[in-house]
Amino acid sequence: MPTTIDSQIGSTARQSAPPPSLRDMLKDITIPPRPSSLVDLKLELEQAEPRIDRLVAIVNSDVAMSAALLKLANSPWLGMSRRIGNVAEAFNIIGFKRCEHILTEIALRKVLPTEGPALFRFWDVSSKRSQAMGMLARRVGIDTETAQTMGLFADVGIPLLAQRFTQPSYIETLVEANRSERAFTQVEQERHATDHTVIGSLLARSWGLTQDIANAVKLHHDYDYLKEGATSIVHELIALCLVVEHIIQRFQGLNNHAEWVKGGALAMQTLAISNSDIDSWADELHERFAGDN
Repeated sequence: MPTTIDSQIGSTARQSAPPPSLRDMLKDITIPPRPSSLVDLKLELEQAEPRIDRLVAIVNSDVAMSAALLKLANSPWLGMSRRIGNVAEAFNIIGFKRCEHILTEIALRKVLPTEGPALFRFWDVSSKRSQAMGMLARRVGIDTETAQTMGLFADVGIPLLAQRFTQPSYIETLVEANRSERAFTQVEQERHATDHTVIGSLLARSWGLTQDIANAVKLHHDYDYLKEGATSIVHELIALCLVVEHIIQRFQGLNNHAEWVKGGALAMQTLAISNSDIDSWADELHERFAGDN
């Protein structure tokens, strides 16, 4: 059964329980449950010695999922020297964790709304952000799988809110928030009394992701957080997410990136990187982006 916001809502980092009026407003937003195939996959991968035949059987039970896994496994991002022809090869050559991440992205695409140009761009950016964060993670001392997963889940609240709010239009809210000098989530809160980071962190938690990832999703537009306390994995994930978003914007020819103006300097300080690092990474990533189109 899908999880309702009312049953999942609670305190996360820097978030207090919402008032009853907000609960009433959001009671018909549902958090899609983690598909049983992913639950089964996770249980097998947690075994001391995962059985490859069992993993293959789980994936092959869904023809669309297995086909999508092979398509993504053969994308330019992975840079395989030869084509991967079946699911068993994917697990053996790419590795268990990377396959799990690919299958999670496929599952998200199946359970979240995908219609409309705004959501097409959402999925395009989400995929690029996830892969790019994974690629850059080790250069700034972050676990690759953690970075990839946070990049994939950062904006998952957007399609759910786009589905829930048509009047006033959440898509129109996105346009305003992307241009505003105010905090992105402030624009969302003023129009809808919630924002995509709240919903995204709830989905991350309900899908069994770590608290660090859920907190990073919740706080990834809160750049003041980067000034607080000693640098942690949450700080680093937020900073890397913003750096990658900035690089994606540059690739798309959108050089006026409002979020970068708000938090770019803090992100670079958090990761101890320079503008020359970003320029170098951008050249490398833009080549990958172009090859994937």
